[in-house]
Amino acid sequence: MSVDEDREAMKSLKVFVPVLALFGFWQSPLWAVTVDDLYTVELPVADQTTSIRLESFSEAFKQVIVKVSGSGDALASPGFERPIENSARYVKQFRYLSRSLSGGDEFDSTRLLLRIDFDQQLIEALLREQNFPVWGRERPSTLLVISYDVNENIKLVSDDATPDLVEALDRAASIHAVPVLFPLMDLEDIALVSISDIASRQYENINTMARRYAPNAMMVGQIVGRSGQGWQGDWEVRFDEQVFKWTFKAPSKQAVIDQVIQHLAKILALEYALEDHRRVEQSLLLSVSEVEGIDKLIKVQRYLESLNVVDSVRVAMISKDVVTYRLKLRNDPADLQRLIEFGEVLEQEDFPQLSTQGEELIILNYSFINRGASN
Repeated sequence: MSVDEDREAMKSLKVFVPVLALFGFWQSPLWAVTVDDLYTVELPVADQTTSIRLESFSEAFKQVIVKVSGSGDALASPGFERPIENSARYVKQFRYLSRSLSGGDEFDSTRLLLRIDFDQQLIEALLREQNFPVWGRERPSTLLVISYDVNENIKLVSDDATPDLVEALDRAASIHAVPVLFPLMDLEDIALVSISDIASRQYENINTMARRYAPNAMMVGQIVGRSGQGWQGDWEVRFDEQVFKWTFKAPSKQAVIDQVIQHLAKILALEYALEDHRRVEQSLLLSVSEVEGIDKLIKVQRYLESLNVVDSVRVAMISKDVVTYRLKLRNDPADLQRLIEFGEVLEQEDFPQLSTQGEELIILNYSFINRGASN
């Protein structure tokens, strides 16, 4: 399914609501989460033979494609048949690791793992060539507010009350590189939200509780299991003035967990990932103040280079603590502004301007706030 077809399909699930009704309660800044291991996979292996290593390359390649594109749709495309078969050409480096498995002093053992690092540029080029989105490292955090009902024994999902379920949701979220967090459901949360609030979608109470977590998105839902009847998930995801609702039935609890995280990742990727057919190849100037010293200059440049919308970065001018970078973009400048606003490194100072000297270029003005640039 193409990106455009996906967007059309999502329209049947999407409801627009006033922004104040959704996110007016989040008073603190909404910072994205930086995912650092998008192109790295660790897999358990039986030995170090070439045949098993190549099989692992193929499996790891599939996992990376899912993480970077936001869904498994690309893997079903005919254009990925050959890359899957020749996944070794996308590997940047690999190494074997031994990890201890504690089973008590007498039964301690080790597991052999293969750590595979894929070439980011090759993976992104492949996805763009096949017209699939590329989802960068800056990703929205989603608060999961869930009730867990097994034969009418109902709990609010949290580390303390349902540790196995939290672990299963975390594991599924890790596969898709979707940052999730769970309410503590401590005395403060329980005083604000009840099980009936989740079932009836009483967002006044839910929103009040969510204020302490300041997520970028929120998913409210129920996992219901009945003996002899299977399992059902009833879900509602809210972010950026949008609401997505759906239900899913399956014979197993794990299938419900896998489906909700897959669907959450797909929804978020369709909003935040960048598609190749929006490519415009435009240049602009980006001026950053509060850049004192070469270390900060390099930090800002590395941060800009890490954004998927940016094709190349070079320093155009340095004046005291203000550094002006010339950026070549793959996408519209609005995409760049959205990604920067979503992150934690730069803060916009004023509205975009138009250069009046020589060629007409958009000039964006930011300050370095030093909350998320990597070394």
